[in-house]
Amino acid sequence: AVVLLCRLPPAFMPSARAAPTHEFATRAAAAALSAAALASAPMAPALALASSDDDEGFDFRIIAVLGLPVVAASWALFNVWRVAFRQGVRLNEGLSGSSKLG
Repeated sequence: AVVLLCRLPPAFMPSARAAPTHEFATRAAAAALSAAALASAPMAPALALASSDDDEGFDFRIIAVLGLPVVAASWALFNVWRVAFRQGVRLNEGLSGSSKLG
């Protein structure tokens, strides 16, 4: 049995060899990445901010965008404070501090 155990292959595999580095491919990829970044940058950022819609007056879209969330938040706060106020009143009604009357 000892002889058979000595002839078994080792349990661990040898480590993998390091991958060959391709310095040229890395430099080419970096150059392509920098060229793409330069090409995607806006050429005239000041012109992008200018708009012909500036002289039309007040923009009502801001009311449409912020109106519903403001109404929802105020309704939620109203409901929370209403329940908290009722709970405080109910706690003060009983003699023992219990929320049940009597």
